[in-house]
Amino acid sequence: MIREFENYLRSIRGYSENTIRAYMSDLKNFVLWARTHKECATWSTLTREDIDEYMTELTRRELKPSTINRMLAAVGALYKYMQREGYEVENPCKYESRKKMPTTIPDTIPVKKIAQAYKHAKGVKKHMLGILATTGLRIQEMLDIRYEDIDFESSTIKVTGKGSKERLVTTDKEVLADYKKCREEYKASGKIFFYSQRSARYLIYEALRPYCEGYRCNPHTLRHTYATELAKNGENCATIAKILGHSHIETSQKYINLAEVKKPARGISLT
Repeated sequence: MIREFENYLRSIRGYSENTIRAYMSDLKNFVLWARTHKECATWSTLTREDIDEYMTELTRRELKPSTINRMLAAVGALYKYMQREGYEVENPCKYESRKKMPTTIPDTIPVKKIAQAYKHAKGVKKHMLGILATTGLRIQEMLDIRYEDIDFESSTIKVTGKGSKERLVTTDKEVLADYKKCREEYKASGKIFFYSQRSARYLIYEALRPYCEGYRCNPHTLRHTYATELAKNGENCATIAKILGHSHIETSQKYINLAEVKKPARGISLT
């Protein structure tokens, strides 16, 4: 069943490989726990009480609330899949309460420091940093961009996000112009960056580190910074969610809560 669910997440839902790996790991851990704590456990015999006991066990291990919620979500998603496929099972996670999450402030980097890092970066580091900082893209979304997805005239990029959902993002015209000048370094068609996530993250870290000491120098911090700047400059929650590709508006609310609203403007300019 888990293997069928994995194929569904990959081929139908279009989830990223990182997300799929997390789901599979969480489900395998749950199966291991169920087999050792309930005799003859099957997907159809597990109950709400079993889920309560599992959550108690995870809490006893001192796991973070976010980790427990993610593991519970994986089990619940599998049950929903089985129900859609016609299996006669009840979802024991249906009425389960999630762990309350502590209020967190997204990590950000001052825009001036990002601009300084961009100014001194060279080659692919400069191009990656420029696109991430001026669009708020996820790292994999950037790596999936193809040359034909870029409209240099309107400074827009067609992006394929989670669940294979497409959206259009606007970036800095000078950032794209700088990339276009150096495009001979890359292939004329196909993806604009031929790097793994791990390699790309390290390149971004190297570009930011000399100028952003004391801050988290990673792609997602750039995404948080971009979103926070949108909120500071007056963008509403629905607009931020659309730009960032959030499935739920509530995900974008943290940036509104963090920001001091100023006059309307958009995004980050590095030039």
